[in-house]
Amino acid sequence: MRTRITLPCLIVAAGLLFPHDASGQRIQSPYRFMGTKQALTPFAGYLATGKGSLDLGPASGTIFGMRYSIAISGPFALEAALSYFSQTRAVHDTIPGDTMRATIGEADFRTLLATAGLRFNLTGPRTWHGVQPYVSFGLGVGFDFTDPAEVEADLPADLRFDFGTSFMGLLGGGADLTLSERWALSLDARNLLWKLKTPTAFLQQGEQARLLPGDEWAQNLSLSAGLVFRF
Repeated sequence: MRTRITLPCLIVAAGLLFPHDASGQRIQSPYRFMGTKQALTPFAGYLATGKGSLDLGPASGTIFGMRYSIAISGPFALEAALSYFSQTRAVHDTIPGDTMRATIGEADFRTLLATAGLRFNLTGPRTWHGVQPYVSFGLGVGFDFTDPAEVEADLPADLRFDFGTSFMGLLGGGADLTLSERWALSLDARNLLWKLKTPTAFLQQGEQARLLPGDEWAQNLSLSAGLVFRF
């Protein structure tokens, strides 16, 4: 009778003392659910600009800013970003009696870009081996706040290029690489589309000027890296 009682007790005690044998049989999933819904990402990168067929757009250069995102349902999140881009652009003048244009100097080009859109996380509200890839798309507005350039002071108003306030479209993607529960590294590529308006004087240079576009969409490729803070 004493043997029947002692043997089960020994088995239970062994299980309590050596639990690692059972836990070692658990399947480790490569997926890890996110414990946060919001993220703030300061970023910096390079914007390869499109100047358009008339060379009106700015040169390529550095871009930096801040992005905010909040999860709304499953793999979807809302995203907003504010970024700053500063470079130079060529200034053109007309050649009397000719349909060609002459480059007479450079002017500053400073813009504030505000965008908002939808982000789709390919792995849903979780990471895969610490990586969360995504695609994003949305709309935005570019605000030009450049001071008047001296090189354009003597040009008639209809010869001056004015970026003004331009609506934008964006399409891109990237991935967040988890560093810890709160922090991640973001690698991002986006195509920004904005409109370049042709100065009206360019459209009045003879018969061939009629073939020039009144405005055109320019593609601008942004490559950036950022530090994500999740909360």
